[in-house]
Amino acid sequence: MKKYVIVLLVSVLMLTLAACGSPPELKTDFSALFSVHSGDADYTGALNKDGDHLTITMKEPYTIAGMVFDYSDTGLSIKSKGHSTNADPDYLPDSSVPAALRNALLTLSQASYNGSQNGADSYSVTTPYGEAAMTASDGYPLEITEPHSGLCFKFTAPSEPTEE
Repeated sequence: MKKYVIVLLVSVLMLTLAACGSPPELKTDFSALFSVHSGDADYTGALNKDGDHLTITMKEPYTIAGMVFDYSDTGLSIKSKGHSTNADPDYLPDSSVPAALRNALLTLSQASYNGSQNGADSYSVTTPYGEAAMTASDGYPLEITEPHSGLCFKFTAPSEPTEE
């Protein structure tokens, strides 16, 4: 009899855990506004990630407002005030805001789910410099900390990828 009760309890427990479901699918292609503090400056901008293509448009501080960093599988294009240049993405310092954001999001599709806490899902993202801690809500990234620079990017107003 004890054996049947134990089997029944284990079965109920397994069904309960299975009913919890999996976390929402992580959005690896998205558009969002971001903010980050680096050194003595606050940076804000907008990003659009679509596969291996990442476009970062800086909004603040005013000295770099309007600069666009367009990363693709063929390299990096930097645009500002009607001028543009192509560059190797490795030429930007890894601790710069655009490079750190790119490094943090580069392998987003391989993120590992760690669990849920306080209404947000927790993930680990392997970057070229180690594990980045990330939180998401309903599959949309909320915050990610790039391990090399220590920069913590916060995302708002997530939406589906936009057409350019």
